Amino acid sequence: MKQQTVKVTQTFNSPVEQVFAKLADHNQLSSILIIPIKRIKDGTEDANGVGSVRRMGPWPFGTHETVVGLTPNEQIDYRITKFGGPIMNHEGKISFENTGNSTVVTWEIEFDAFPKFVGGGIAGVLQVALSRGLKKAANQLSR
Repeated sequence: MKQQTVKVTQTFNSPVEQVFAKLADHNQLSSILIIPIKRIKDGTEDANGVGSVRRMGPWPFGTHETVVGLTPNEQIDYRITKFGGPIMNHEGKISFENTGNSTVVTWEIEFDAFPKFVGGGIAGVLQVALSRGLKKAANQLSR
């Protein structure tokens, strides 16, 4: 079991296909999260699909996240594959639930940190950033 867990849930008043398209596109994530994000490697079957890599943060200091699983309109699984700083064993999952008139997104992250005492602070920052980012995305899509 990982040392730290972050879980954020947000309801979108938009169809699941539209929400998934926004959150699955690496290059669109910069418009909702507070750091620069850029796709640096296309996936095997889709640009943002399995095998795709996004750089999170400014070059040359950015962390690389690789998509390791994807079920369209249902779930995206990813993990840090390069330079996680004090974050280790980072795994993320974004789940999409179609509720008929809306979509519920749950973004979960689990990770270890070294030294261990920094983990709580990192988890707190991630919690705030994801909460604000998903709320911003929900507002953008409801226009």
